[in-house]
Amino acid sequence: MDNIIKIGLIALATAGLGLADSWSGQLVAARCMQEPYASKAQPLEGCAPTAGTKVFAVQTADGKMYKLDDEGNRQALVALKENRKLTNITVVGSLNGETVQVQSIELH
Repeated sequence: MDNIIKIGLIALATAGLGLADSWSGQLVAARCMQEPYASKAQPLEGCAPTAGTKVFAVQTADGKMYKLDDEGNRQALVALKENRKLTNITVVGSLNGETVQVQSIELH
């Protein structure tokens, strides 16, 4: 019986990994999700992340913006320290409202 429970728990844990989505676009400062930036068309001037940016979002090609969670913000900071010129981003995770629960990011 214990083996059946263990198998069930493993199946539940790995099932969530298959539900991941991905978003590609530009890495921007999350403040740009607010007015007056949010109503502007792409590209959003003044929204590029700076050395002081702590909270990030991804803006997709269709103009939608999704805020990164704490883990995504941490990964974005690390990636930007390696190369500030990289602002194209691919985010893998799951959407919770307007926030992506990040599994991984790749700047390119």
